[in-house]
Amino acid sequence: MPDIPLPHLPPRTITSVWPAVLLLAVAAGMFVWSRSYSETAARFPSIVAGVMVLLAGFDIWSRTRLPGAAAMTAFWGAGFSRREMDHDPPIRTQATILAWIAGCFVLMAAVGILAASPLFCAAYLRVQGRRSWRAALIAAAAVLLFQFAVFEWLLDYELYRGLPFTRGGIAAW
Repeated sequence: MPDIPLPHLPPRTITSVWPAVLLLAVAAGMFVWSRSYSETAARFPSIVAGVMVLLAGFDIWSRTRLPGAAAMTAFWGAGFSRREMDHDPPIRTQATILAWIAGCFVLMAAVGILAASPLFCAAYLRVQGRRSWRAALIAAAAVLLFQFAVFEWLLDYELYRGLPFTRGGIAAW
């Protein structure tokens, strides 16, 4: 009888409820921190913190054996038995992702959020996602339209424009 490989089981530190609880704590801290801003400046971080609390709650629920947890896992497409879940990515992969994030922050500082987000999206999809230029540019356009519609138009919240367009440049930070 041939040996059948056992499925790779993720470590308990990943599947336990604690990563979701940590995310919930970060969201709560972010919400408290955002209260130190003016009312207008606090809108976005407060919304992000609220969404993080909601998603962390769903994550905590799906990691338990409470009623409906299995349905929640199936609905959100979560679960650690799916083939898409890479439990132990190599250090190089993690470093590459951190470099992309750092590059995005540098780009945001240099040219502003409204320009940096679509540029980052297009570059990431093209290079890391190995998508066509067409797909990358469509996604970038969607990000730009979303940002403009939500922040600039609906919330009347002027996104950071970048060092060249900020009075005082780096000193304004």
